[in-house]
Formats: sequence, structure tokens, C-alpha cells
Amino acid sequence: MTNLLSTVGFFAVVGLLAWLGWGLEPHWAAKDGRRFMCRMQLVPLDVHERTRWHDVKVSVDEGELFIFARSRRAGDLRGTWRVVGAVDDPVKRRRIFELRNRNDDAASLRVPQSSRCVPVLNELVP
Repeated sequence: MTNLLSTVGFFAVVGLLAWLGWGLEPHWAAKDGRRFMCRMQLVPLDVHERTRWHDVKVSVDEGELFIFARSRRAGDLRGTWRVVGAVDDPVKRRRIFELRNRNDDAASLRVPQSSRCVPVLNELVP
């Protein structure tokens, strides 16, 4: 009986940790809010195409965002981007910034509303 209870308890703890891991988003911001890590995705050209969110490192300098992708699959996200808009997602407590690059590609940048980088990015919204 003790063996059964410990096995059930083990799987319950593993299940809880997995559920928490999938629900949390990686995010970090410097004290000044000008460097941070968040999630970003390209806006699809086709309505039926599904794009993935990728972890990126962002540096803000002179009104532009310098994006460094953390994976090889997110190579299209690397480069210089500018903020063109922002919208709140009150249900998930996130702020989504719309970006454009020099090739006029569109992307979305997702950060928590309470992040230190939100005031810095809000200043860049036209």
C-alpha cells in the first residue's frame, strides 16, 4: 500500500511540475528595461499558417530593437526591428507589441504587463 501511495504521489508531483512548466513563459529584464528576454513570432502571410513563438533576446537602442534569436529555427527573427503598435491581453496579463523590420515583415513581441521593459517599449510606440 505504501508503494502505491508513493508512486501515485510521485506522478502527481511530476504532473504538477510539467503543468507549471508549460504555463510559465521565460522572461527576464534588466533593471533599466533596455535589455530583456521574451517570446516573439512572425505574423503569417497566410491565415491558415500557424507560426510558433520563439525565445529571443532583445536590446533597445536609439528607438530600434535588436533581436537575437536563441534557436536556429528563429533565424528569420534576427535583426533590427521597430515598434509600430501595441495591444493588451488582459486575460493572460501580457502586452503584445507589433513590430516591422526593413523588409516590411511583421512580427509580434509578447511580454508580461508588469515587466520593466514595458515602459521602454511604450515610448517607442508611434
